[in-house]
Amino acid sequence: MHFQSFINKLATQLRQPLPGKEAHLQMIPAVRLPDYDKGYDLENARQSSVLILLYPSSTSIFIPFIQRPIYEGVHSGQIGLPGGKMETYDPSPEATALREANEEIGIIEAEVEIIGALTPVYVPPSRFLINVLVGYQNSSPIFIKDDKEVDEIITISVDDVLNDLTMGSVPVTNSMGLHFDAPCFLIENKTIWGATAMIINEFKWILKKTDLETD
Repeated sequence: MHFQSFINKLATQLRQPLPGKEAHLQMIPAVRLPDYDKGYDLENARQSSVLILLYPSSTSIFIPFIQRPIYEGVHSGQIGLPGGKMETYDPSPEATALREANEEIGIIEAEVEIIGALTPVYVPPSRFLINVLVGYQNSSPIFIKDDKEVDEIITISVDDVLNDLTMGSVPVTNSMGLHFDAPCFLIENKTIWGATAMIINEFKWILKKTDLETD
C-alpha cells in the first residue's frame, strides 16, 4: 500500500472507538492488575505526551523509539517513545509531543502532521498520565540525538509491531526493587515493556482492526 493511503486509512480508524483497556490488559504485569482494576487518581496525575511518528522507507514504514540512559530514576535504561513532561508553556498535548521529539531526537516539528491519538496511559511509579499522539512525515528524519536524554535511537518497522512472534515476557526489576514477569515486545534484540508496550499493543490492535498492510 502507498504510504499516504496507509496514513489516510489509519487516520480514519483513529477517529473510531479505541480498544484502550482491552489492548492494554495484554501487556500489564499480573502484579499490577489489582491496582489497574481499582483505577487511579487521575485528577492529580502529571501530564506528559509521547509521539508515535510514522515515516516511509524503501522497505517498510518505521517508528523511532529511544533508549533512556542509566540514571537515578524510574525509567532508567528503558525503551520508550520520544516524549516527556508537559510544561506550562505547552499549549496542548500535541505541542508537548512535538517539542519533546525535537529536543530528544531532532524531529522538525513543522514536518510532522498529527493525525490522531491513542488512549492515555497512566504510569503509577512516576504518576504521569501519558497522552499518545500519532503523526507522520513524508520522508525519513535526520535524527539528532540528545546525549543527556537518549542513549540510543531505535527504529522499528510497523511489520515487526504487527508480527505476533515478537510478543513474549521478560523478568524485570522495577524502580522499587519489585521482581516480576512482564509481557513485552522483543524486537531487534530490544525489550519493550511497561507503558510503552501497552501503547504499542493498542496501536497494533488498531492496525490489525483495519487490516492495514504496509507494502
